[in-house]
Amino acid sequence: MTRHRQFDKLLLTHTDAESLFSKHGQIVAALARSLLERAPGDRITRVHEYAARLDASVGTVQAGLQYLTSTGAVQLEARGRLGTYVVAVNYPLLWTIAMRRPLVGALPLIYSRRLIGLATGLRAQFDRLPLDVELRFIRGSGQRVQALMAHQCDWALLSRYAAMQYPELDVVAELGPDTFMAQHVLILRDAAASGVQDGMRIGVDLSSGDHSFIVHAICRERCVEFVEIDYAEGLHLVMSGAIDGTVWSREDVPSEITDLRVIPLSPHDYPELIALGTATLVVDKGNRTVAAVLRAALDVDELRLIQHEVLERRRMPAY
Repeated sequence: MTRHRQFDKLLLTHTDAESLFSKHGQIVAALARSLLERAPGDRITRVHEYAARLDASVGTVQAGLQYLTSTGAVQLEARGRLGTYVVAVNYPLLWTIAMRRPLVGALPLIYSRRLIGLATGLRAQFDRLPLDVELRFIRGSGQRVQALMAHQCDWALLSRYAAMQYPELDVVAELGPDTFMAQHVLILRDAAASGVQDGMRIGVDLSSGDHSFIVHAICRERCVEFVEIDYAEGLHLVMSGAIDGTVWSREDVPSEITDLRVIPLSPHDYPELIALGTATLVVDKGNRTVAAVLRAALDVDELRLIQHEVLERRRMPAY
């Protein structure tokens, strides 16, 4: 969902808005895109080189840089013959000026309260910034990565396990254990069952690399029938008898359900559970621009705090 807001740090008058679509505005946007690639301490391209590259006068380029500094998007320092250097960058504001579109993120479908808490935290942090963000909810890590590589989104939320499967991605932020999933359990319709048995119909969400991995891991050396499911329907399908079991999250099994067998899965037996439970934000490899915006936007400690507040029902979800 997208929230269009009047940004406190970038209040454009009617004349300013019109100017951004003029030749001057196009130069400003081009300069902003270039500066998104810079970090404090970097030297920027010389004005006459910008002018030649952008087919503009030196005066127009100087006016464009002055506009960016006056809005607070960037702070520059001229050092004589050494050139002009970046002192500070407001990456979210610079993105708004440069791209003139929302920053688009791909999140999993919100099938658990833990993910609801994470989405709420992300929305809360983004909404404080001079930045419009669109969150798209896409089932399956593979589909989110595909959307990212096709430039249908700018960043994606994956488990650390999923992120490690794609060398073409860069991890921008890792949120820590139990931020993506927690308390993995095997749920079985037969309350007397001690585990997966030969002949069982076991649900697996093939769109999720995470779910597919852990389901196949617990069924190793068992002769079972794998039934393709939507992860979010796993508990309902077990209860209805459509399947005999699947892997789910214990915290998402209502306490009043007592006629199922719920077997905790241990990281001692399945070390990958730690990576499966750790949330990461990823971009396509080498995308320093989006990475810089995300790093400026995120406070991991606060994000985890908001997630816990939602989990403990001390904060209303809002994403």
